Amino acid sequence: MGWRTVSRVGQGVKKTEGDAAVPSGFQRLGSGSPLHKTVQEEIRHYIIRQGLRPGQPLKPEAELARLFGVSRNSVREAVKALESIGVLETRRGSGVFVKDFSFAPLLDNLPYGLMQGRRALSELLALRKTLESAMIGDAMRALTPASETALREVLAAMRQRAEAGLGFEDQDREFHRQLFADLGNEMLLQLFDLFWVAYHRAAPAAPHRHPAEIHRSHALILQAVLSGDPDRGREAIRQHYVGIEERIGESAP
Repeated sequence: MGWRTVSRVGQGVKKTEGDAAVPSGFQRLGSGSPLHKTVQEEIRHYIIRQGLRPGQPLKPEAELARLFGVSRNSVREAVKALESIGVLETRRGSGVFVKDFSFAPLLDNLPYGLMQGRRALSELLALRKTLESAMIGDAMRALTPASETALREVLAAMRQRAEAGLGFEDQDREFHRQLFADLGNEMLLQLFDLFWVAYHRAAPAAPHRHPAEIHRSHALILQAVLSGDPDRGREAIRQHYVGIEERIGESAP
């Protein structure tokens, strides 16, 4: 049986779960909610309340157990769970530390979910198309000469590989990253990259257009971006993803 926090923990002990003294701030949950789930939330609240930043240490396991009025085992399980989703990290011999935010834990599990059906993959593509279309106007205004040069170089590399009949996944990935790099929004770049990697992991069997067609689609995007017309930029992005969505539809059972 688990417990739920109504007010913050550490207000005195009133119940016991096994060998764990449970503070009065906890109430019973259903049998499907173990105590370590509640402790996970308490650790999150504690990090926020204390204003802990990435790289700063968490209190020792024993002290957290005393603070929350639970067993060390419950704290240990909660810490492991928070490590698995990238909230905390354990450094051998040093302790547990707050981890910098990353989409990596989500990336590890997202492709598996997408492989359960084409609908999920189609929804992911629709979300990315919507985000890129919405942000392309801002990206056009922020684009620097250095980024324009980098985009031209990536596009040239695509063309060379297309003429040789080769794929260019790395260049495709870099093109979309560079397109929005000057916005200075690292979370946005991580999210776009997350979508790109998830798609390529989850849809290896989807039919692909000829490399020359893919190069042309990216060339049209760059032409639209350099035109200075946001509407043209949005339409070029939309057309690019329409092609991908059609391929996903063709691969559906």
